[in-house]
Amino acid sequence: MSQLDRVWRQSWLSNTTKFRVYNSCVLKSCLYISETWTVLKADIAKLEAFHMTNQRRILGILWYELVTNVEGATFSQLPSINEAISRRRHSPFGHVRRMDPAAPAHQAVHLSVTAGQTDTWRRQTSRLRKCWVEQVTTRITYFTWQFLRWPKAKSNC
Repeated sequence: MSQLDRVWRQSWLSNTTKFRVYNSCVLKSCLYISETWTVLKADIAKLEAFHMTNQRRILGILWYELVTNVEGATFSQLPSINEAISRRRHSPFGHVRRMDPAAPAHQAVHLSVTAGQTDTWRRQTSRLRKCWVEQVTTRITYFTWQFLRWPKAKSNC
């Protein structure tokens, strides 16, 4: 990250170009495989702090200038880390939804989503509070659920 400080300090580069470099080099490697993470609040807070620090560094905002994080985010027009992880987490469902209903991936995701809706299953005491499927299903809003609605299986009768 320190090697990119030279890029951030270049006055002849526009902020748009700097944010494109940040998005393509830093965020892509930072959020690699984030769609499978089980994210805790502490993890999100650390990632958001990293994200905001880099936005301030790119914009040239110094600590004593008293610019809030909200103002810095409006200048950069980048989504928050939480939004980026949510977007990445939902992207595989579009691919699986377009698959043939007989495909193993389509059936596995459909079964895991419907199995997670029952209250009879309990997690082990040493396990995390939410698994990946539970985090995905709680993040899906009503509108995206309508988009991702699974086609009903055809009966052979």
